[in-house]
Amino acid sequence: MSNLSRFFRASGILVLALAIIAPTPAPATQPAWSIKHRFMALDRSRSQLVHVDQNDPSKDWVMTIPPDCRDFQLIGDDKVLFSTLEGYAEYSMRTRKLLKEVRGYPQAMFARRLTDGRTLLGGYQKGVAIREFDAEGKLLRTLEYPAFSMCRLGRLTPQGRLLLGADNKLVETALDGKVIKTITVPDCQHLFHAVRRDDGHMLVSTGYGLGVAELDGDGKVVKVIGGKQHPRAKELGYFFFAGFQVLRNGNIVVSNWTGFGPRDSTKGVQLVQFDPAGQVVWTWHDPARAGCVHGVIVLDELDTGVLNDEQGSVLGPAKK
Repeated sequence: MSNLSRFFRASGILVLALAIIAPTPAPATQPAWSIKHRFMALDRSRSQLVHVDQNDPSKDWVMTIPPDCRDFQLIGDDKVLFSTLEGYAEYSMRTRKLLKEVRGYPQAMFARRLTDGRTLLGGYQKGVAIREFDAEGKLLRTLEYPAFSMCRLGRLTPQGRLLLGADNKLVETALDGKVIKTITVPDCQHLFHAVRRDDGHMLVSTGYGLGVAELDGDGKVVKVIGGKQHPRAKELGYFFFAGFQVLRNGNIVVSNWTGFGPRDSTKGVQLVQFDPAGQVVWTWHDPARAGCVHGVIVLDELDTGVLNDEQGSVLGPAKK
């Protein structure tokens, strides 16, 4: 073997060795298989709250809740507030037991606890009504909106107003009952959930529109995450985009409701997470454990000992 041949052979071995020991470059974005969440899923079709800890499955649990709950909120001291068919109820995450219930208000869709202990309960029956209760559950007043036939979730804005989904419309109302603005959202059927960011833009889940639309302050759609034309819509079984959560990194986790039946959850993923560019980075689908999911609370960065809300769009400690 010539000296030149020996040189190239040795060089090749050196290059191979360097390739083996050199670190692999980190991916530009976190791959879906490396994301693990601790979360609670609101399972409407099986009337249960499902707690999942993907880092420690021994901490998983399931809690039976009243039928047809549409909304839930962390209200402090490891307690969860639910809207129910007849009003609202509080449960303990520690014992998974009912702590308090207010009944007598049919067709309730959402319940929100305020920092002073009051509770807002919204629903519809011959028009939309929002009821306000004191900390003891006594009815203080009722705001009526006969112009709207139905509603879904209601959320407070940084300005102390309420964003409300009313079929394909986004309604902004003051807490004195005055309607500030009504926006018709295109490609939307049963607008389910809406929040306002600190920059004035709004995010809304469009129900059968299968997306989370971003609206500017004037109500113009500037961006849609997901949607009927999303390249993975059929593969993942998008059916109805309901409750969602904006994470601190800007990602959005959306619940994909797939039907009324307990086994309809086999038809598509129950939860899907998008990055700000609209790419799917995580999904959860476990139809053996849960039915069709209407809402989600990702607990990774949250303190369940304090009241949490979505003023400013990112779920976190409520601001007084």
